[in-house]
Amino acid sequence: MHYGDIGILLALLLEFIGLPIPGEPLMSFVGFLSWKSQSHSLIVPIIFSVIGTNLGSIFAYVVGFKYGEDVVLKYGNYLFITREKLEKTTKLFRKNRISLLLFSRYIPVVRHVIPYLSGISKMKPFEYLTYNLIGSIIWCVSFVWLGFILGDKWILIEKLSHAYVIITVLIALFIFVVIKYFNKHKITIFLITFPILAFVKLSTDMIGDELSVFDGRIYYFLSSFISPSLTFIMRGISGMASPHTLTLIAVLSFVVLKNGKKFSSYAGVMAVNLITSALFAEVGRHAFHRQRPEINELIEVAGFSFPSDHSMIGISFYGLAMYLLYINTSKKSHKIFYAIVFPLLIFFVGISRVYLGVHFASDVLAGFMAGLAWLVIFIVFLVEYFQEKTHHHVSEL
Repeated sequence: MHYGDIGILLALLLEFIGLPIPGEPLMSFVGFLSWKSQSHSLIVPIIFSVIGTNLGSIFAYVVGFKYGEDVVLKYGNYLFITREKLEKTTKLFRKNRISLLLFSRYIPVVRHVIPYLSGISKMKPFEYLTYNLIGSIIWCVSFVWLGFILGDKWILIEKLSHAYVIITVLIALFIFVVIKYFNKHKITIFLITFPILAFVKLSTDMIGDELSVFDGRIYYFLSSFISPSLTFIMRGISGMASPHTLTLIAVLSFVVLKNGKKFSSYAGVMAVNLITSALFAEVGRHAFHRQRPEINELIEVAGFSFPSDHSMIGISFYGLAMYLLYINTSKKSHKIFYAIVFPLLIFFVGISRVYLGVHFASDVLAGFMAGLAWLVIFIVFLVEYFQEKTHHHVSEL
């Protein structure tokens, strides 16, 4: 255990210098070793973790303090970093320096940048050392203790850290885009926040293996209706959200609408929406690596399961189609028709994936939440940048 403590010290030191070393799984593993060795106290691994974190971040602070500004200004032009942008960033850091030093370690990439930025902004050494130490203690205690509590299930932390690196980057990018371009759409922020939080909750529960009862009960209910005729219908409904079908619809939309002045851009918009939602679904499935259900599969599929790509792409694609049709008709009966038919189609696409045994119910629900969030973002983008073509049809979100 002593060599393990030295190892965690060196690993965290190197991580905070900037090397891509996963600190959370390492500290959780040390906590697990303490759990396994009942005689070993948590105090020792926590102390070594805090020392390693501090040594690495202090080194980064000193480098940033002495050389950081010169290096950034010399090579920053390759990354479009100017003196003005650097001054703006350091000013923002000074305003939020305490909260960043205390809690930025929980955010991948950000925790590696903050020590250097602290030095570049010429933060007072005593102040930096104080809050950096407190932040280190909070971070190290939480993960060593979590590894101890989880015991032989500590590996869950590694799965979480891998998955949420991607999620954190996407959320940070999303926040930046919203603040920069869409700050006036207050209601939209809430429409996006709910499905994102729901997706995060589902993914957390999935990784923690807490959805088996929910998934099992939904499948048990749907499987009681299995019959050759219903299976034929469900295969057809599922196919409505397949890549081939949606690509065909997008192509036909382009052929039909390409010569219309009013709707000339809609076909391209639908194609972009289809491609981006498919890419997001693929990224999500590879981030979480969830295997498909080992049950009665009525069709053959390959690949990972979470989130359901049919559900995510289906709600994004058909939701956008419903929106475009809805805003371009004045007949109330048509609006009601679109508002009923499209949601029902999206819902039964999700049901069909569970019925056919190729997705868990939680996969489908997560796909719906991710697709809904992207749909709202995409529509806001559409209104913002194609306003001259849609303004008189669109009520402000």
